[in-house]
Amino acid sequence: MSVGVRAVADRIVSPDAPRDPSFNFSFSPFLAKTFSFGLASDVPVCKAYREGHCPLGPTCPDRHPTPSRISSATSPAISASTHGTLVCKHFLKGLCKKGIKCEYLHEYNLRRMPECQNFARTGYCPNGDECLYQHVPEEAKLPPCEHYERGFCELGPLCAKKHVRKKLCRFYLAGFCPEGRACLEGSHPRWPDNLPKPMIKVAKTEADLERERARIREEQEKEEEREREWRRENRGRDGRFGRGRTRDGNRTGHHNHVKTVQPRTFGLRFNLNLGNHQFRKQQLDLNIAAHV
Repeated sequence: MSVGVRAVADRIVSPDAPRDPSFNFSFSPFLAKTFSFGLASDVPVCKAYREGHCPLGPTCPDRHPTPSRISSATSPAISASTHGTLVCKHFLKGLCKKGIKCEYLHEYNLRRMPECQNFARTGYCPNGDECLYQHVPEEAKLPPCEHYERGFCELGPLCAKKHVRKKLCRFYLAGFCPEGRACLEGSHPRWPDNLPKPMIKVAKTEADLERERARIREEQEKEEEREREWRRENRGRDGRFGRGRTRDGNRTGHHNHVKTVQPRTFGLRFNLNLGNHQFRKQQLDLNIAAHV
């Protein structure tokens, strides 16, 4: 990379570089609003954001750095929590009562959506690609292999843990890197001395998969049965569905419970037939024409 190209790249990437109109991109407003990119380093970090939540949100004039950019020593509250990093699930349904005081995001950001519970539990989501929640594959949840991070794992692709490819610093592997934490050659992994032996990855057989499917079906049937039982209890309690009781204390659901209204020329006659007992109320003659 030539000196001129490196200088241009530094001007674009560096947040402290003076703004040049020729380097404005279509996504620059999104970066400035979401990640506070472009703010000078002398702009103070928002105190309310350090404590967990800022009511001003993206409109705050102070910096809102991401948790990875904040030292855990200076702001343990943010680094140890999910404040401002996940979208509020109640906001997605329009049911969040906290408003601007909510510690979660009130925005439609697909990269910060919480994990889909259906996909996490069963590996299947009925919404498919249209689901607003994250579908995290099972392989992504595996812990990294300590032996592979040290440089070699004897099990290779059969290892039960995840092999994350990282570029290691050649000077650090040789024994010493003069750049220390500021090294740009690669990562400096820390290796414990008492590593457990790697384990072989065990593939699930067809019988195991069938047992897993049966367990999922059983859980779904139990959930449906609980829902049906809840509906039956509610129908019997309020009387609006099925054969519950009405407000008058009589049972519903029988054909002999008839309530009729018979009009007359100059009046209205109300005949109420309840059950096997017929009660005829006093005839009410309302001379509508006289009042009109």
